[in-house]
Amino acid sequence: MPVVTTSLAERLQATMRGQVLAGVPLARYTSFRIGGPATLLASPADPEDLKRALAFARTEGLPVHVLGGGSNTLVRDGGFRGMAISLCAFQALERRGDTVAAGAGVRVSRLLAFCCRHGLAGLEILSGVPGTVGGAVWGNAGAWGGAAADALASVEIVLAAGQQCTLLRREIPFRYRASGLPAGSVVVQAVFALAPGDPAAIRRRISGYLVRRKVSQPVEFRSAGSIFKNPPGEYAGRLVEQVGLKGTRMGNAMISA
Repeated sequence: MPVVTTSLAERLQATMRGQVLAGVPLARYTSFRIGGPATLLASPADPEDLKRALAFARTEGLPVHVLGGGSNTLVRDGGFRGMAISLCAFQALERRGDTVAAGAGVRVSRLLAFCCRHGLAGLEILSGVPGTVGGAVWGNAGAWGGAAADALASVEIVLAAGQQCTLLRREIPFRYRASGLPAGSVVVQAVFALAPGDPAAIRRRISGYLVRRKVSQPVEFRSAGSIFKNPPGEYAGRLVEQVGLKGTRMGNAMISA
């Protein structure tokens, strides 16, 4: 490992409570399980830690990539010359009446299980969506005609310059598979407005969506979920099938049939 990389890690670690690693292969942090090393991998313990990491990256001229659950990230074999940030410590889950506050590092599947247990409906459409709450909000993840923004009440972010703020749903220009959140900002928490529901009925809806996903996607293989966005007025899956790309293989990569 280059001395300069080790030195960077040591300097950042001296300012942070969370862990800082140098030259760690990102393959273990992505759903594809491929990818070379990042110059730095920072795992902030809290928002203040995150601010320190972002400030350090800014000072050192390091590009930043937030990993989330690694389900929307393809890392080249040569790695990432910058700072990868893992929000795995942001695991808070709290019910507040008919709303749920979830840390950015909470897996979507864990959030759904929590909502089901507490009899809160409104997020079932995200069943089977890979990744974390932070990534789901940032990319406005969704399926079957619904999206994360539909139930969002507010989101707490740290801006690239280090300020922490809360944005209400109406202040965020969500669109198809995009949030329009400020460039370089990082989601630290999201609050979802839900409705009381019967846990058994919620569980049935979750199971139904999971079955539909299993039928339409190769969930047994390493993937990032859906790769192609639907163009206006069309379905990506239909276009892929129309041009004969289903099942196309190159090396160990394949477009699912």
